[in-house]
Parts: sequence; C-alpha cells; structure tokens
Amino acid sequence: MLYSLARRVDNIPVLNEKGEVIDKKYSFEAYYYKNRYLNPVIRIAVISNGMMFLCRRPEKFNYNPGKIDLPMETYLQYEEKPEDGVKRILRKYFPENEELDPRFSIKYRFKNEETNRLIYLYILYVEDDSQLCNPRFQDGKLWTIQQIESNLNKGYFGDCFEDEYEQLKDAVLFSEEFK
Repeated sequence: MLYSLARRVDNIPVLNEKGEVIDKKYSFEAYYYKNRYLNPVIRIAVISNGMMFLCRRPEKFNYNPGKIDLPMETYLQYEEKPEDGVKRILRKYFPENEELDPRFSIKYRFKNEETNRLIYLYILYVEDDSQLCNPRFQDGKLWTIQQIESNLNKGYFGDCFEDEYEQLKDAVLFSEEFK
C-alpha cells in the first residue's frame, strides 16, 4: 500500500532565475511555498475553427480554482523534458488519439503573490471539435475572440490566460488566415 501511494506523488523541479534545475520538491508542497520557488509548468491551448477552447479550472487546483482557463496544464516532472510532459498530458486527456501534435509557442515567467512559474505554452490546433466533448474538460466550450475580450480583466479568467491572451489571439487569427 505504501508503495502505491508513493507512486502517486510527483517530484517537480525547482529552477533558478536562469531556468536551471537546482532542486526538487513534491508537487503537493507547491501550495505551501507559493511563489518562493520557480517551477516549470506546461500549458496547452486548444484552437478550433477560429475559436479558443476554454474550461473551468477544477476546484481542487491550488491556483485560480474555478476560473476559466486553458484546458490542459501540468507541472513538468523532475528530469522530464517539456516534450515528454506534453505527451503525458495528451495521454491523460486524449488517450485514444496519439496523432495530436501541439506546437510550442512561447516560454515565459509568470510570478505573483501566489505562484512563480516558468511556463511552456503550447498550441494544439484541432479541426474536429467533437473530440473536445470530453468529460475531463469541466464546463469546456469554444469561445470567440469577441466573447473573450468582453470578459477580460473582470476576474473571470485565470491569471496566466490573461497574460497569454494576446499571443493566443494572434494564433487564432493566424489559424483562420491560413485555413
């Protein structure tokens, strides 16, 4: 029993200001140390038919619970490459579809009173939005640019999403231009 419990606890890397791994912590500790350490996080945006797919963050999340945000996010695990973390999260949300191929968009730092993250943002372009009808996505729906912009800066969306919005908006517009 102890062995199975230990397998469910992930180690996440602690980074220095240059993004180099200097230590590791248990993932559940992030809540207690808040923004004291820099941790890598993978976020995957989904774009389909000129819209962004957004979901409600689960209430169990330590950061921004209940806010509308990108559908997929995870800590990068200790000694895991970002590409492997992306594959891991895709297996969790789309176990039946191994052909999905998110594209790296940007790496940036996000820090506030509650968290300190080095974010790897990926974008997944999905033509068939029926695969988004997935019980793993809480209250998920496609949002137009206009719907998002009318709700920005009102405390409705997650903090990271609000920071990423302009980058993601460009990706939506780009996807429509070359459709």
